[in-house]
Amino acid sequence: MNYRYAIENKNYEDYSSGRVFYSQKGTTSFPVRLASEIYQLCKSILIDQGVNRPYVLYDPCCGGAYLLASIGFLHGEDIFKIYASDVDETIIPLAQRNLHLLTQEGIDERIREIQKMIGDFSKLSHSDALKSALNLKSTLEIKDKSIEIRCFVSDVTKNRNLNDCIDGANIIITDLPYGDIVNWNCMQNEKEAVKNLLDNLLQIASKESVIAIISKSKTKIKHKDYKQVERFVIGKRQITILQPDINL
Repeated sequence: MNYRYAIENKNYEDYSSGRVFYSQKGTTSFPVRLASEIYQLCKSILIDQGVNRPYVLYDPCCGGAYLLASIGFLHGEDIFKIYASDVDETIIPLAQRNLHLLTQEGIDERIREIQKMIGDFSKLSHSDALKSALNLKSTLEIKDKSIEIRCFVSDVTKNRNLNDCIDGANIIITDLPYGDIVNWNCMQNEKEAVKNLLDNLLQIASKESVIAIISKSKTKIKHKDYKQVERFVIGKRQITILQPDINL
């Protein structure tokens, strides 16, 4: 795949999991350049359809919100609200901490934590983390306003009223559970889980909304109420871009 938007292969070490972003056992990170590419592709589709920023961004399988936090730092000037949910209630506090880094209060708190670690342990890795935290802080200082953030526990494969938690979403990006680390909660049938997820997202998605589903390359992402806008594969990941069918 040739990148169309995140053309420059930058050094994204400031976004490394466990450096400034918080991490915990059992969580996964996500390639930052690919996250930027997917977001910018979704944004370009909306712009072509006359839907301009600011946007509301949602990840229904957020994990530790590594993907959302990366997009927030890189493209926060476009984003008005970020919603993050996950079925695992033990992971939501981590998502909240990572998304809190997108605020001045959150990044300042993280800088103080890292400074204390430098004083306590004098490790080079902590000094490098401080440099990264200061770099991320500088990206926040040039933005016009902060992003509204909400994290909540939700199984998006179950029938529930997402409108109670989310007031619409322009861009929905999610990395589906797969592999040995993360799996669908109590659901063996991946096809059924994907169908249920897409069913439920129709509650908050308009015909102008863009949904990017990241999955294993062999996973079939198809639904009668959506049209496929684009699909591409990079490495072992498949990215499928959908929009609700215009005739709905």
